[in-house]
Amino acid sequence: MKYSLKQKLTFSYVVIVIASIGFAVLFANVGIKNQFKHYAIQKQEKETEETINLIKMKYDEEGGFRSSYLDIIGMNSLQNGMILVIKDTKGGTIWSAYEHNNGLCQAMIKNMAINMSSYSNKWDGRYEEKTYPIMDHNAVVAELTTGFMGPYYFNDEELIFIKALNSILLFTGAASILLAFFLGIFMSARLSSPLKKISDKALFLARGEYKERIASDYNTREIKILADTINQLSDALMEKDRLRKQLTQDVAHELRTPLTSVQGHMEAMLDGVWELSNERLSSCYEEIMRLKKLVGSIEDLSALEDRNILLHKEEFEFSLLLERLLNNYEKELRDNRIQVGVEGDGIIYADKDKMSQVFNNLLSNAVKYSGEGAEVIITFKQAADSVEIQVSDNGSGIPKEDIPHIFERFYRADKSRNRNTGGAGIGLSITKSIVEAHGGSITVNSETDKGTVFTIILPGKAEG
Repeated sequence: MKYSLKQKLTFSYVVIVIASIGFAVLFANVGIKNQFKHYAIQKQEKETEETINLIKMKYDEEGGFRSSYLDIIGMNSLQNGMILVIKDTKGGTIWSAYEHNNGLCQAMIKNMAINMSSYSNKWDGRYEEKTYPIMDHNAVVAELTTGFMGPYYFNDEELIFIKALNSILLFTGAASILLAFFLGIFMSARLSSPLKKISDKALFLARGEYKERIASDYNTREIKILADTINQLSDALMEKDRLRKQLTQDVAHELRTPLTSVQGHMEAMLDGVWELSNERLSSCYEEIMRLKKLVGSIEDLSALEDRNILLHKEEFEFSLLLERLLNNYEKELRDNRIQVGVEGDGIIYADKDKMSQVFNNLLSNAVKYSGEGAEVIITFKQAADSVEIQVSDNGSGIPKEDIPHIFERFYRADKSRNRNTGGAGIGLSITKSIVEAHGGSITVNSETDKGTVFTIILPGKAEG
């Protein structure tokens, strides 16, 4: 049989509390018994000492032993559970509780044995006697023998108190168990209810329902963290789902445009509307090559996102790589009067071909989105274990809402998808994948109409 979380929590809590209360009651009971045992022994010794002192005082006052005060002292001791016998130095009996009231002595001994047996079936007490000398001016004038139930006993009042205390402990334990049971139900409900909601939310996530959120105003820190984590996961999955749908739309759009163009050209030539010519065939060929390039870019991105990508790292000078790349943009730079400044130089340890692709993408974007007379600055800084490269421009910049998505596949800040200002939207995704494959990072800072700064940090060459 499977139990719910609420049932398991309740059961576990109640078991723990019952065990704790049981041990507490047991230890309290044992402790009280031991304390009363020591109390009874000490009380008996104190009463014996007081009796001896009282007899000596009366002996001095009366000038000898008299039955007038011995009867009173002896009967008081008998009522307290102690039998007195006083003998002279020759062994003669001066006063004896047995002789004074033998029936009461026997009844008292029997009653104490019954009381103690009812108190505990493990009580192994027996009648014991102890003898003490009675001194007068450093001389022994008599011997006092005390008879009692040993090693300890409780009188009627003490037994009533102990039994009442045990009853209180049992009642308190039972009440605590009942209280713990109801508290356990309440607490388990408080714990299981949010967990049930989180569990239901996880099922919604599995079915692709991301909009519903879990309230995170819980007092339990761990549950609050779990609820916040599930909400963050929901947001991330919802964003991933949006990107997936957007990716499907973007791929369809990117493929549809050249395919539609080729289809239109072919139908027109097949239907005789257009005359078959090298120019029209060349136009179809260009669209087909653009399709091939797009598919190739997607394949490159998929390969780069594979963590097992093979890199051919080597040391090379950054300035030589940059010089070769800038030669490719000489015409665009001259036509748009764009100035390129280079600050710093050093050695990079990376895959040269792939890093060429990275900086080619960044330079291409800087040229496209910088107006006439703009300036592009490329900065190189080398540290002990890393290099930092920045590509900045004072062009149109990137809108704030687009910055978090700029490295996503097929994402373009230019929503018109104008090919004069952008390609398929894969370049920066490829750039990011290449940099991360090298163990580095790339970030972007941008302000609209003020410019953009891309910062790349690559690890240096490990020693040895």
